[in-house]
Amino acid sequence: LRMAPRKVKGWPPAILTPVPAADVRRGDGPLVTEFIEALCPQVKDSVGGRAGEPLLLRPWQRKLVEAIYARRADKRYRHKVALVGLPRKNGKSAVGSGLALYSLFMGPRGGEVYSIAAEKEQARIVFGTAKAMVEMSPDLMAQAKLYRDAIEIPSTGSVYRVLSAESYSKEGLSPTAVLADEVHAMPNRELWDVMTLAQAARYDAMTIAITTAGVRTDTTGRDSIAYELYQYAGRVAAGEIEDPSFFAAWWQAPADCDHRAPESWKIANPGFGDLQDPEDFE
Repeated sequence: LRMAPRKVKGWPPAILTPVPAADVRRGDGPLVTEFIEALCPQVKDSVGGRAGEPLLLRPWQRKLVEAIYARRADKRYRHKVALVGLPRKNGKSAVGSGLALYSLFMGPRGGEVYSIAAEKEQARIVFGTAKAMVEMSPDLMAQAKLYRDAIEIPSTGSVYRVLSAESYSKEGLSPTAVLADEVHAMPNRELWDVMTLAQAARYDAMTIAITTAGVRTDTTGRDSIAYELYQYAGRVAAGEIEDPSFFAAWWQAPADCDHRAPESWKIANPGFGDLQDPEDFE
């Protein structure tokens, strides 16, 4: 007998690009989840748990990680770019930090991992959480050297750095993984283009953008990079464009919803009632 798949709270999101089940099975999702849950503790008290406790991924987060880290039949990562759209306080910074550390510790020798954002202080949110995770994890701390804006693994020559939007100073980098935080706030697409194009020489390089919604245009008057990615995600998810190298998961309520209705809050927020306190919405 075939069992119906168990429904996962908060999954799927409103916009989800297709990922073949075989690619998910071949992927690194379970390994990434195991790394985060075993080695990346929570760094502060929150609705979701206490500081120092293991960072346990929710079922919808596991589904997300499995989709992002899917592998093709030739064993290479399926995706070059992964876009994740989440409202505030759904645990995006903690998960982003865990993904960055996985790329640093479990990635190739000589790896270059970067956190980027419109402003350096914004980029430091994910990086700072990752750095605190390393400080609180004896197993990770034993392998790492910590600096103000970098984490180095001397045994592999890999490094994780935090960068800001002055893209002109980023030429010559060769990233293996890029964590782009709050892409909607980037003033233009220069930094995004520099970092994604710089990955061309790397095997299995990926840019993961985790963002809330934002403005439609950037400082140049063009569509913002976040809005362009959002539009592209919708077209790939709808089958209008076939691009297996691009992944998107975007949570949102229907355009005609009542923003005061609890049902709308639940649809748009996979962490509602778990990572988020419903009273804050009320």
